[in-house]
Amino acid sequence: MYGATGPKGEPLAAKVVKRVSGSSREQLVVSGLPESPHIVPVLHVEETPGSFVLYMPRATTSLRARMSEPLTLTEALKILGDIARALEILDDAIVHRDLKPENVLLVNGAWALCDFGIARFAEATTSLETHKGSLSAPYAAPEQWRYERATGATDVYAFGVLAHELIAGERPFSGTLDELRDAHLTRVPPGIEGPRKLAWTISECLAKAPQARPTAAALVVRLDSAESEATSKAARALQQAQSALISARATEEARVQAEASEEERRGLLLLAAESGYEALSQELVEFIADSAPDTEVTRKSGIDLTLNNARLTLAPLRPVRKADQPWDVIAQSSVRVAIGSPSRSHSLYFADFESHGRYAWFELGFMNTFNADFDSEPRELPPKEGLLALLPTMASYQLAWGVKRLDPGSPDEFVESWAERFGLAAVNKFPRLSRLPDGNPVRPSAIGRN
Repeated sequence: MYGATGPKGEPLAAKVVKRVSGSSREQLVVSGLPESPHIVPVLHVEETPGSFVLYMPRATTSLRARMSEPLTLTEALKILGDIARALEILDDAIVHRDLKPENVLLVNGAWALCDFGIARFAEATTSLETHKGSLSAPYAAPEQWRYERATGATDVYAFGVLAHELIAGERPFSGTLDELRDAHLTRVPPGIEGPRKLAWTISECLAKAPQARPTAAALVVRLDSAESEATSKAARALQQAQSALISARATEEARVQAEASEEERRGLLLLAAESGYEALSQELVEFIADSAPDTEVTRKSGIDLTLNNARLTLAPLRPVRKADQPWDVIAQSSVRVAIGSPSRSHSLYFADFESHGRYAWFELGFMNTFNADFDSEPRELPPKEGLLALLPTMASYQLAWGVKRLDPGSPDEFVESWAERFGLAAVNKFPRLSRLPDGNPVRPSAIGRN
């Protein structure tokens, strides 16, 4: 990188990229980059017989240079928020492929991404074996090691590595090139200290299956609220327990092969489902236990909470076999509140309801189509019956509540709604409905899914 001056005397930076046989300007320069303070534009390109020279605004510093000194949590969250906003603006239409601290610059007071075309240029102008050596290995997603197509989820994985480095002070994996390949493909990253929801977010970014990673838009929302999160004594204890749980899964995940068959793909997604469900469950249990210390918590195959005569049950997570339906459910569970006979339960599905091949947790409740039961509905159903109820055809059951996407990194609405139902049941005020369906349930679209 060299210093340069623009036509109006403005300070610029000039980057020289060596020209190789078969290379072109179009491979190097990404057209259509949106204007944003979080994206460094290429202002001009000069071509010489042996190189391309890219001119861009001059940066104050790079993130790699800034990381040579300690960062406060506030500073780290500001940096991560700026990067997430850049990825959100790109919206999967443009993939960076080489997100790392060296490619994050401070320009006009905002952290911005640069070098969008460099990784694509390297892929197009080098052999497969040479490209393997040119990967930014510490930040490369599993699909890059398998030479699969990069997507926006690839950048989210690199974001997770970078976030881990900023918050924990080190990258999740280190070692030789072969050791890094094995780690990114098969090992579970270590848990980190810090705000609980931020730790969950970073863990989700590092999911082996691209479809299980959060979107850039979800990252922006989570990071905006991360600093204000309270870290209670109970939360710290649960975080330590979760770290132990993640470490215990490493042996199981290590058996998953790099060339993922359908069964292996579902295995990777199931691991992501387990982590998300654990987060949702623990947040709900902690909130209730902190608010009502007399609540009795029993953990067997699932989790039971009892207070007076009220009982809240979180069923154990169960894997689901692929069915011939428009939507794919990887795992299921349910949550139920009851006081004697009256009850209400919702299904929890880890599924691709919103976008084919992109998975998240969803909450939904069902009712009998022909004879609604106000004492026990909405009710949960296994996916075999529940998916039939979502089709635009007559079935024994229909949707009574939802479909609502759940965010394990920000589960406040889920936690508060079930804690309130449990609390009312505990004082004999079970919230019996006067009409069904409850609210305005909306079925996910089945168009173009099979």
